[in-house]
Amino acid sequence: MRVAIAVYDSQWVAKLTTQWVSAGLMVALVSIGMAAVCAWYLRRKTQNAVFGLWSGGWSCYGVSVVALLILEYLEEVSWPLLQMACLAGGGLGALFILAAALRTAKRSCPNWLLGVAGMTLVALSGAAAFFWPHWFWLRLAENLLLASAGGYAGWVFWRQQNESTRILAWGWMGWAVTVCCMPLCELWAPTKAVGHMAMAVPTLAVAMGLAVMREADVLEKKYRDLLEASSLAIFVVDLWTLEVMDANRVAQLLVRHGPGELQKMPFKKLCPELQPHGETLLDHRTAFHAVFKPYHQLRFLRKDGAEVWCEGDAHQILWRNRPAMQVNVRETDRGKTVGQLVHRSEKLTSLGQLVSGVAHELNNPLAVVLGNAQMLVKQEQINDKTRAITEKILHESERAAKIVRDLLSFAHPGQAQLAPVDINQIVNTTMRNHTADFQSHNMTHEIRLGTDMPPTLADAAQLEQVLTHLVRNAIQAMADQPTPRKLVVTTETSGLTIRITVRDTGPGIPPEIMGRIFDPFFTTKGPGRGTGLGLSICNTIMDEHHGKIWAQNNPDHGATFYVELPIVACDTPVATPPPEKTMTEIVSTPLIRKRILLVDDEPGIRDVLAEVLTCDGYEVDVADGGEAGWERINARSYDVVVSDLNMPGLDGAALYQRVLSLKPKQAQRFVFLTGDTVGDKWRTFLEGKKNRWLTKPFNIREIEDLIAEMTRTDKEGSTTP
Repeated sequence: MRVAIAVYDSQWVAKLTTQWVSAGLMVALVSIGMAAVCAWYLRRKTQNAVFGLWSGGWSCYGVSVVALLILEYLEEVSWPLLQMACLAGGGLGALFILAAALRTAKRSCPNWLLGVAGMTLVALSGAAAFFWPHWFWLRLAENLLLASAGGYAGWVFWRQQNESTRILAWGWMGWAVTVCCMPLCELWAPTKAVGHMAMAVPTLAVAMGLAVMREADVLEKKYRDLLEASSLAIFVVDLWTLEVMDANRVAQLLVRHGPGELQKMPFKKLCPELQPHGETLLDHRTAFHAVFKPYHQLRFLRKDGAEVWCEGDAHQILWRNRPAMQVNVRETDRGKTVGQLVHRSEKLTSLGQLVSGVAHELNNPLAVVLGNAQMLVKQEQINDKTRAITEKILHESERAAKIVRDLLSFAHPGQAQLAPVDINQIVNTTMRNHTADFQSHNMTHEIRLGTDMPPTLADAAQLEQVLTHLVRNAIQAMADQPTPRKLVVTTETSGLTIRITVRDTGPGIPPEIMGRIFDPFFTTKGPGRGTGLGLSICNTIMDEHHGKIWAQNNPDHGATFYVELPIVACDTPVATPPPEKTMTEIVSTPLIRKRILLVDDEPGIRDVLAEVLTCDGYEVDVADGGEAGWERINARSYDVVVSDLNMPGLDGAALYQRVLSLKPKQAQRFVFLTGDTVGDKWRTFLEGKKNRWLTKPFNIREIEDLIAEMTRTDKEGSTTP
């Protein structure tokens, strides 16, 4: 009887122990399934292949645990096949986990190598299951392989040093330790059950860590988007090591470093004035606050060693679970803080309003002088002496007109009309326009265009204006220099920007005035050779394009101006410039007494244009204001209406609106004249219309070409709008 009871008790204990082990395996299997499903969901959500590898690793390991569970229940099943499944599942799981960890650490792991390693593991598992009778040693080898892969994954996540990956690091390390101890735990049934249950804890920690990492990545991406959207240069600096942890695109452009170059770079290399007097966090924070304070300028060093003057602030943040300083920097002119620049801007605004009014009043008489001089030069019957005097008048009038245009551009900088542009095409056009200047000054020039230059969004006319100013300045600087006189213009890409360099062999720029060359009205040229507005306008245009312009002296002689534009992705291709029309093409079509109406309150301009257009064979009517112009238009139709914008009473814009409402086809034939294209009122009006317009003072040839083009008849007999 006692023997029977003893046998029964031992059977009951064995059965209970088997149930404990099975329960432990079930708990482990459920946790593994949760980790696999979590990784698979993140793979679908993020389209990140690394999460697919994590899911594959957990799924293969789940197959191994299922095989073990069947071996516990069904001992009569052909166990070599189950052992093979157990060993192959564990080996493949380790392989997937190792591959995912390698890719997380940014190390290469080609897919073909994974395939070869996987097939090798399956083959070895089959051979071991069928021909190696020592199950304990096989399980030990499998678990050591899994533990090694899990331990490496934990080390990879530990090195990333942030809160979300810290959970994953602890989870993987705990899982590796548990897996490594499992062969020893399997020697005794109770420890075997406890071991499988204990494995569920780090497995669930890994699953939770994957979810937390995903959420942290989303938050970091949002912060990164805010960082990149800022117009300030932002550096995130580790408060312990004083190394750059992160920097936005504006910061990269400021110091001319790529994103990979700034990582782990000592911040003192970029900002030499930062000199902490200790090694504690308090010492480092105090040093930042001493340097980055309101209205205090400091130097930053660029990659090429050039200095850039900046102003900014710094405050402490927590970045990836480490104390850091967020440094916000803006570039300023040397010796001028933001407060001083604001005060200076207010004075320049008042000056600009005065200049704008004076320039507008000068444009009308200049247009009359230019028009009459151009007409006189065209006369064949005048003698050589009179022609020479007239050409001098014409030259000086054109110079005065350029000064007026510069004054207007300074007073009211025009808003950039952004469109896809080809920088190489703009450079070629600008240099071609100065061919005669190079020849007359005995200068050589070279154009070095970068290959595969990307298009960018910019205002082609304004960029050509910048290059024209730089080329003219270089020609003037080299005019009095001994030969060889050479100008080299280069285009290239530099990181996220397009760079244009204009290099001359002139005398260079004196160091004491280098910081003032972009100031309005500052010039080193003699009287009558410049207004000092050219480089100031260039600087304004580049600010409008979110670009930069600066100058440096060459090591030998001469100076180099640098123009940088951000590369902005274009949704449409660069427009192909239309072929230039020759005068023969324009006037070859017979004019059948086209009717022209001139509307302008300035008698001199009306008389000049009326005489020119009458000589060209047009029938010309004139009106001294908007009301008189409306009476003419109401009485008959015209092929072209040339109207001034700024007139007393009914101005040109109001006349156009009245014609548009009553005679819309006639409104399409309007051409506007204005002496102020940069004022907000007229600029807004002109930008909203498709009509042509010319600025005063204008060139007579421009008027003739424009009207000839608008009045010529195409092959179908329709008039060009």
